Amino acid sequence: MDEFKNVIEQLIGLFKQLTKIEQVKLNAVAGKHVGTVEDCVTQQQALLLKLRGLEQARERAQKKAGYEGLQFRQILESVSDNEREELFPLFDGLSREIQMFREVNESSNEILRTHLHSIDKTLRKKTGNTYNGEGKSETGVRHMTSRRV
Repeated sequence: MDEFKNVIEQLIGLFKQLTKIEQVKLNAVAGKHVGTVEDCVTQQQALLLKLRGLEQARERAQKKAGYEGLQFRQILESVSDNEREELFPLFDGLSREIQMFREVNESSNEILRTHLHSIDKTLRKKTGNTYNGEGKSETGVRHMTSRRV
């Protein structure tokens, strides 16, 4: 059980790091600091690899503790009161850190999409080209009306 709790604590720390980097990325995206955004993405990629390793360690530790395939809520329902008192703050803390990361990530992605749309619009004005969903350039003007019936 101690190994399982240790992995959860490491996951909490990792999500705190990811959230800090995502916050820096959010500010960089808002300020159009491309170099900083690239640095943040590189740092996040390394942490995501670490996250995959920790997730595998969590699964192993959870299996070893006899809780294979159970969600945290189910684990809390099946443990003693003492263990519940130890695990609940960890599960709650991890849940909060994941939620904070998601919120900052969504904000960052929304601003990034807005900037990309603006860049695409500017390029279309300058070149007359548009880009389809696959990123391929399409020349020619599309009409708002269809000749098909």
